[in-house]
Amino acid sequence: MATPCYAIRNSFNIARLYPQKVAIVLDDQINLVSMESTPLTPFITLKVAIIGCGIGGLSAAIALRRHGHEVTVYERAHFASEVGASISVAANGTKFLEEWGVDTVAGRSVILQKLIMRNWKDGTIKDVYDLSDYKEKWGYVYNMFHRIDLHEQLQIKAKALGVMIVVDHKAIDVDCFNRTITFDTGSTISVDLIIGADGVRSTVRSLIGIVAKTTPSTSACYRCIIPTSRVEQLGLKNFAPNNAIEFWGGFDINKIVLAPCCAGEIVSFYCFYPASHNQQSEEGWNFNATSSMLLERFPDLDPDLLKIFKHCEDIKLWKLVIHEPYPYWVKGCVALLGDAAHPMLPDQSQGACMAIEDAAALGIIFSSKYWGNKIHTIEHALKMYEMLRKTRATRVQEASARARENLNERIGWSSQRNHGNQQNAVTKLTIDEINAYDMEKHLDDLLK
Repeated sequence: MATPCYAIRNSFNIARLYPQKVAIVLDDQINLVSMESTPLTPFITLKVAIIGCGIGGLSAAIALRRHGHEVTVYERAHFASEVGASISVAANGTKFLEEWGVDTVAGRSVILQKLIMRNWKDGTIKDVYDLSDYKEKWGYVYNMFHRIDLHEQLQIKAKALGVMIVVDHKAIDVDCFNRTITFDTGSTISVDLIIGADGVRSTVRSLIGIVAKTTPSTSACYRCIIPTSRVEQLGLKNFAPNNAIEFWGGFDINKIVLAPCCAGEIVSFYCFYPASHNQQSEEGWNFNATSSMLLERFPDLDPDLLKIFKHCEDIKLWKLVIHEPYPYWVKGCVALLGDAAHPMLPDQSQGACMAIEDAAALGIIFSSKYWGNKIHTIEHALKMYEMLRKTRATRVQEASARARENLNERIGWSSQRNHGNQQNAVTKLTIDEINAYDMEKHLDDLLK
């Protein structure tokens, strides 16, 4: 039973507002109303530690900090930076970048207008999926960034909001019930919430007991870039940015993907080939390679592309591995995010968007609309996070694997029903399903 207001005022020697008998009657009425109403928990600011300062980790930092939480991001390396080539952010990711105030113009994005399917041997155009009305349909543009540019803009926004970024701190132990993290520096911190955003080889994932079940992909990939000016010097202006993602092959293991980035100043390539030719044993995507290695893999490819490959820069080998969906993403006060939660093949260009969506989900759940209102404990909040995100991310994960050797499964062309039988078409991941998704409505439905 609640302590009477009259008694509280007496204990602090505060002047009486009413005669004692009247006050006691009022107390009884107030307490009766309180017992019949749902008690409200006040919004509580959380101390949050995010392990990993990549695109997913920074996105989570922004999403949570916007709602007043105290956020620190810990990065194992000396510089919290990204590597890599182009990265797609479709409308389902751009939506949140704009909501958070991330400067996509300063990020030098290319706004995509179409998908182009080309003949493997001579580059002639076989099909075009038009995206010119994309913003009109979905409310947001389809951005193509260089990873470094997007990462830089996320860092700028996070720091402007007051997010702390701590480098040279590798997490070596996480206690998901006592809510502590121990680093290789010897220091231990106590927090309220821990987010594991430390990538495909996640330490946090292992520390909460998840053993990844993996299968080597039948494919490996070279990625490389070349300045657009160099392409033009080679007399290959058809390969200067068309504001498009362009594909050669894609109906077996071999596939070349061209994408512009850096405001059209850079052309990026992803070049898939049989993994049997790959000697790299460790999973990852930042192993050095050479132009001769790249050329050797594609002897019958469009000669104009081979000419470009001779002059490409920053050639890296990417060993691809298929991860079975993990049994859980959360444990105690710990939640996984991005590649730490759902590593996927790159063939739907949705890896970054799924990490951004994960981050947005955490921001929404721990906003005043839900946290302290409909959700009252961290355990409940993280349970809702997993329910909200796991099914959708797993579906994208599986669709990415299907698209590895079938371009008709790729978002965009997957909406065209003239490929294969109708039963298979029903299972395809479509542009409508990706871009029309309403995360808050989904959460409201789960909370009913």
